[in-house]
Amino acid sequence: MKTMRTMQACRKHLVLLALCGAAAALPLAATAQQGWPDHPIRIIVPFPPGNSSDVSMRLVAEQLSGSLRQTVLVENRTGAGGAIGTAYAAKAPADGYTLAMGSTGPMSIGQWLHPGTLGYDPAKDFVPVGAVAWAPQVLVVRKSFPASTFQEMLAYAKRPGVHLKYGSSGVGTTPHLVISAMLEQAGITATHIPYRGGVQTATDLVGGQVDFISDNVPVVAGLLAKDVVKPLGVSANTRIPSLPDVPTLQEQGLKDFNLQGWIILMAPAGTPQPIVDRLRAEMRKIIATPDVRTRLNGLGLVPMDMTTAQLGGFLSSESAKWRQLVKQSHAADN
Repeated sequence: MKTMRTMQACRKHLVLLALCGAAAALPLAATAQQGWPDHPIRIIVPFPPGNSSDVSMRLVAEQLSGSLRQTVLVENRTGAGGAIGTAYAAKAPADGYTLAMGSTGPMSIGQWLHPGTLGYDPAKDFVPVGAVAWAPQVLVVRKSFPASTFQEMLAYAKRPGVHLKYGSSGVGTTPHLVISAMLEQAGITATHIPYRGGVQTATDLVGGQVDFISDNVPVVAGLLAKDVVKPLGVSANTRIPSLPDVPTLQEQGLKDFNLQGWIILMAPAGTPQPIVDRLRAEMRKIIATPDVRTRLNGLGLVPMDMTTAQLGGFLSSESAKWRQLVKQSHAADN
């Protein structure tokens, strides 16, 4: 009996110690959050330096450095279509000092192309902390192509004996899926020639090896400036500031056609809520700044005006949309 009472007393003592420890930890955690950030923050970009997503994140880092009064650095960790850097960020400490660039490929497409192999779950391992920009695509044809509008292209494609070829930066990439969706709705066919990147695709378009491509504005902007290709349409549902005279594909007959990439600042799941809230507030101010909006437009991007509440639903709907497009294109079968 005495032994039983002794064991019960020990258990009570251990519970009290645990409760005391937890209570002591709360002020320490609150103090750490109040002091955030007290050393440099890094943003993991899962793509190479120099492309529009990387440059947009460097713009965000520059702005956050000023508003947070702390150095914010961009760290490029590339490979596997963005999966390597995104997986790295997902496993980083959720302390507000490691953030990540979220984009269409790693966050909405990769999980359906390579189910169970990414090393992260986009829905469970990240929380959105700020919308940055849309990345619309432009459908362009080679200069000698016998059509100068989208409707003329469709009519030509349906002529007997015509066999069109298109290039993309790879199977399952946004350019591939956008064109696949366009062909499906327009009721035409074309042979897909996958490349290892947008630059090679654009080069072969100019050389006549393929008839058309669809890619982000920065990939085709130089070709448009040199007048060596013809723009037929934009994949967004509204015209874009960098190409105001190019009509949307939706304007030209495709129903509810709004397929474009996007860039969002993310944090690892479990990041303290006060830090997430601070980042969200700062990002809203940054994206509303006229200079930032002008600079994003200059990159061929469109500032993304979206509230925190909208972002959560948006990520879920984007995942469902691109899942359907992957299935429709049979990209996961390759």
